[in-house]
Amino acid sequence: MADSTVRIDNPAIEAQLDQLQRESQQRRTELMALAAALPEATSRRALVKSMIGSVVHAPNRPLVAKRVVLKLLRTPADMLRRLRAR
Repeated sequence: MADSTVRIDNPAIEAQLDQLQRESQQRRTELMALAAALPEATSRRALVKSMIGSVVHAPNRPLVAKRVVLKLLRTPADMLRRLRAR
């Protein structure tokens, strides 16, 4: 069976791969720091309260309200479609 290790002889390619790996590690570190800054858990009540607060202070409340109503009207049909797909 052949060795699964890939050998790269071109130094330019190796340097580029090393740079990509360093950038990836940096992004991973940044994401971990962001995740650590987030609260462990948010209660449903707090989530709904913040959503309502966002809607109340939104500059385009009529559009938001229209989208919510349309989504609620579509929900039964979506549920029926999912049940039929099973």
